[in-house]
Amino acid sequence: MSGAAEDELALARLMSRYVDAVHRRDASAWAATWSEDACWNLMGTQVSGKANIVALWQQVMAGFEFALMLPSSCLFSIDGDTASGHWYLQEHTRDREGLAGSSISRYLDTYSKRNGQWLYQSRHYGIIYHGAPDLSGSYTAPP
Repeated sequence: MSGAAEDELALARLMSRYVDAVHRRDASAWAATWSEDACWNLMGTQVSGKANIVALWQQVMAGFEFALMLPSSCLFSIDGDTASGHWYLQEHTRDREGLAGSSISRYLDTYSKRNGQWLYQSRHYGIIYHGAPDLSGSYTAPP
């Protein structure tokens, strides 16, 4: 397998590890996907540094009975030990009050390879659709 194909596979595995940690609510496994000096923009809330990112994630996850993330299409641009890319996801959640919701979202990412391992350097999360699970809500096409 070529270097570019190996890197793309490693970046896809990074997302798999991220999503799996969300499903299991495993903060340690989720944190292991981020670089120490990463930045996360969660719908306009920007935090920097792995510890702050994990703290925000734990706060957000506390509001859900469950959160199921289903990644779909992705594209990467790789340049040595840095890369950028994006992912589209379907998400299904139920909050602590029993309200269900569905979302279609997009992550705009940058990545860095540290000690041979790809990590998130930055993630910008945006909602394209949020509403009823039957998708009857409003959809905003991504730019």
